[in-house]
Amino acid sequence: MAVLPTEPLQAMQAILNALASNADYFGILQLAKDAGANEVRDAYFRLAKVVHPDLPVFINDPKLRLDATKAFQAITLAHSTLADPNKRLLYTSGIEVARQLKMVDAMTAPVPSAGSISGRQDALVTAETAKIYFARGKTAASRKDWQVAQDALQLTLKFLTGDELAEAQLNLAWSMMNNPQAAEVDRVTKAREFLFAVLSTHGKSPLAAQTHYYLGVWNKFNGDMREAAKHFDGCLGVNPNHIEAKREKMIIDRRRGPEPAKGSRPLGAVSKSGASVPAASATTSQAQRVGLKKEPSFLERLFGKKS
Repeated sequence: MAVLPTEPLQAMQAILNALASNADYFGILQLAKDAGANEVRDAYFRLAKVVHPDLPVFINDPKLRLDATKAFQAITLAHSTLADPNKRLLYTSGIEVARQLKMVDAMTAPVPSAGSISGRQDALVTAETAKIYFARGKTAASRKDWQVAQDALQLTLKFLTGDELAEAQLNLAWSMMNNPQAAEVDRVTKAREFLFAVLSTHGKSPLAAQTHYYLGVWNKFNGDMREAAKHFDGCLGVNPNHIEAKREKMIIDRRRGPEPAKGSRPLGAVSKSGASVPAASATTSQAQRVGLKKEPSFLERLFGKKS
């Protein structure tokens, strides 16, 4: 790692020179490409202490304060990206470095006070970079790298439209459902909302088949076999050759057993002896009514969470 300037004006100018030469985030913090998280943090805090725009050397000169603000925002963005393993992976796998760094000039977020050097955490995303995150997110989901997929796809939703937006929502929902690090509201509520959003806009498209399948899985792990079967049927209605949906529907049908023949006595009918055959009690579980074993909860099955 290079020796970091300790004099405010020199440190500020070194950062501005790095921006002008389209240096990457490692160059802005004057770090090697293999710098670890601790090195990233140390470099950031050492620079932040000497280029913060509220320091006396900058605060009384509008031009210097503006330059210090640009330098401070640049190191803050570099730190927030490189210190987070998921953001760093996305960044180093193909994000357009130079163009994002130039966007620092357009950042208008308030500068934190000198006593609280926290910095801006939001990644800079545009319609162009959203497509890059979209591709990275789909690739990560296919590798079952759920956290990276979730992080990337969440950044795309405000910028994508049409089929790309629906596909991002579909992959994001599946990543949330499978990501053990995701918040419970994401896994249980938001994932379902994204899937229904896809159906509302692409209910007749090929994407609907996979959406119905994921909703079937969602309901199965929540113990609602009737709703699960409905969605597996919906999947097969769009794509009759969907292997996973066929398998899941077959499992549900086998557990339910054969349909009662016409004319057979329903529950609650009167027997030959005149005694009423009791219907299932209110306390009988759905699993007992349809002859199923009690299914573990959605979180227990997907994430090994014990109730």
